[in-house]
Amino acid sequence: MATEEEMKSIIDHLVHHSAYRIGMVYDFTTVCNAMANRPREYEQGISLTMVEVRIVMEIAEKPGITASELCRNSKRTRSAMSQIVKKLKQKDLIYGEISDEHQKRMLLYPTVEGMKLRNHIVRNKEGDKNRVFTRLIEKGCTVEELESFYKVMNIYTNLMIEEPKTGWDYLIPKD
Repeated sequence: MATEEEMKSIIDHLVHHSAYRIGMVYDFTTVCNAMANRPREYEQGISLTMVEVRIVMEIAEKPGITASELCRNSKRTRSAMSQIVKKLKQKDLIYGEISDEHQKRMLLYPTVEGMKLRNHIVRNKEGDKNRVFTRLIEKGCTVEELESFYKVMNIYTNLMIEEPKTGWDYLIPKD
């Protein structure tokens, strides 16, 4: 663990470059958000966003999951999840059944087409990951830098989740 003086020096260095780095984080999240919401064609001409794919995958991995559970897991509002579920039902990738125990609870399941999509994605996932890591390594990233990136990204995300009301104000140093 760093001493108090070392910690102050590290923080001073980071604060000095914070405006530029916050801009980098903003750009990164903007690009990721655009990618997540851009439809991509999957097997059999099915066009879905990354968000929709993740929801189909979660339903396929946990048949009988509820929309409320999906909301909690994906950090989405009920309204947003309702729209996603509706689209996925219209595309015949999932269906819902009323719970026997709780008449107000809708349980979600993958359809045959939803399971085909899941299987297609699982088969191709390793190739997609390999392409991403190959490009990052070609651009000069080391394994240690990639591991550090994911560590920081995970902690950063958790900080924002822990302090949802303050958001960026909590993370950005005050002048």
